[in-house]
Amino acid sequence: MFGSEVYLHGRYWEVDFLRGIGIIMMVVSNFVTDLWLFLGYNEHLLFWRLFAIATASVFIFISGLSMWISYSRTVGKNPCPCRKYFKRSLKLLGLGTLITLFTSLLPGNMTIHFGILHFLGVATLLAIPFHHLGKFNILPALFFFLGYLPARSFHDGLFLLPLGITPTHYFSPDYFPVFPWFGVYLLGMTTGTLFYPDGRRKYEIGPPSSVPVRLVAFAGRNTLLIYLLHQPVFVGLLRLLYGPLPGLSF
Repeated sequence: MFGSEVYLHGRYWEVDFLRGIGIIMMVVSNFVTDLWLFLGYNEHLLFWRLFAIATASVFIFISGLSMWISYSRTVGKNPCPCRKYFKRSLKLLGLGTLITLFTSLLPGNMTIHFGILHFLGVATLLAIPFHHLGKFNILPALFFFLGYLPARSFHDGLFLLPLGITPTHYFSPDYFPVFPWFGVYLLGMTTGTLFYPDGRRKYEIGPPSSVPVRLVAFAGRNTLLIYLLHQPVFVGLLRLLYGPLPGLSF
C-alpha cells in the first residue's frame, strides 16, 4: 500500500519487490494512456486494456497484503491501532483530493474523481473490521466482485462513484471504485493470512542478491513518490518532444 511500512528487523523485501513490480506496471500503463489521450495512439488496444486491469489487480492485491502484515503487527502492540490507519487514510484522501482539484482544471473528461489514492484511503479504513475474518475474507471478497454486477447497471450522479455507480457514458483516466476493487484488496489480505500469519513470515526468505531485484524493491519502497511524480514527468516530456498537446493549455 502507498506509504505502508512493514518491519520485522527491517522491511520484507519480497513485499517491496512485488509492490515495485506493480508500480512499474502502473507507470508503463499510464504512459500508454497518455499517448492515447494526447497523441491518439490506438494500437493493440485490447492488450493494453488487459494490461491495465492486470496492473491495477497486482497493485491493489499487494496493498491488501501489506495492510494485513502491517495491521497484524500493530494490533497487538498499540492500544489504539486505528489511529495510525485513520491518519494514513486522511493522508491518502488528502492527496487524492489535491489530484481531483488539479485535474478538474484540465479540459475534457480528465478529472479524477475517485482514483487509486482515493480508493486506497477508503480501503485502509474498510479493511480494519475485516481483519478479524482472516482467511475467511475470501467470502466478502466474492461479495464485492459479484456486487459490481448490479452496481454498474445503475446510473446516477457523481456522489455514488465510490461504489462503482456512474452516470451514463462516464469516463475518468483513473477510476477505482470499491466495487469490485475492494474484493481484490481483500484477496491480498487473505493471502497474507497464509504466508504472513500474525504479520510474520511463515517461510524464511533470504535477502536478494540480484541488483535488478534490489532496484525493483527500492521502487516498491517509494511507490507514493513515484506515483505523484510520474505523470507530470511524462506530460512534460511529451510537451517537450511534440509541442502543445491537444486539450492542454500549458
